Amino acid sequence: MKLISARQAWRDALHESRDSVLASAAERAKLGKRGRVVGETMPSMRDSNGRCAHMLAAGLVQSAIGSLPKPLQHFGHALYSPVATGQDMSIAHALVWLTVDLDGHTAKRREVAYWMALAAIRSHLAVVGGREGWGPGRVCEFVQDWYGTKVSVTNWARDWADIWAAIARTVDQLDAKALKPVGAVITRMAERRQPGVCRWELYDREHAADLRAEAYAARRADARDALRQRLTAMSEQQLRRWFKRMNAYSQAYRSEWGADMIETPSRHLVYIDRIAEYWNQRQRVGDVTKRVA
Repeated sequence: MKLISARQAWRDALHESRDSVLASAAERAKLGKRGRVVGETMPSMRDSNGRCAHMLAAGLVQSAIGSLPKPLQHFGHALYSPVATGQDMSIAHALVWLTVDLDGHTAKRREVAYWMALAAIRSHLAVVGGREGWGPGRVCEFVQDWYGTKVSVTNWARDWADIWAAIARTVDQLDAKALKPVGAVITRMAERRQPGVCRWELYDREHAADLRAEAYAARRADARDALRQRLTAMSEQQLRRWFKRMNAYSQAYRSEWGADMIETPSRHLVYIDRIAEYWNQRQRVGDVTKRVA
């Protein structure tokens, strides 16, 4: 899936563009097919890279959605999810009504405003879908259909314009809050596509190294003992193979981290401990001619 906008990403992350395996099997069974028919066109299953890329992007967006409070998740689903339910719309309606500030208005106006909140969500849904927002006539008609109270369009500017503006503003604010973590995912992923810029090299690589160093420091003693015991139990032939792998590993590690191994050795305790054990084992088998490990 492409990450173009937060609204588009929310929808596509919850949308499956192809039939499930069981759905395809049920369709074939309904047509009486057994196995493959000569000349039949079958959907390709070879685009595994594209499929994995879609699942990665969708997973990141779904994880961002999951970080929202539950009411905001339902609010976003009501607006953007292709599988939105009545529960999503009901909770979104309640969230708007509980968030909007209508103090100072009469109880009768607040009763009408309750249904205007639902109309505002539907109007906002139309706008984000590329259609026109609801005007006063449409809102008044909706309130009368749902609540049975006639609202005068003639006196809209005097009686209802401020209330409608407050509700619409609340919907916009909740929409922005719901889309914020999804927008952050899009920004983060967009940085990976800038020519000559790799986010992994600028940010994630350093962060991952720090986290790995912290995790290893907490279990360093046990890890070193376990490595020593495993190597001690090896025969000389097995150790020779391990030495060969360590040489390749060390060369790749130094090539990747360079001077950082000297400037911040606390990040590289795993590597340093492995090198120390490498020379211990070389001494054990009598091969102590120093070569670059």
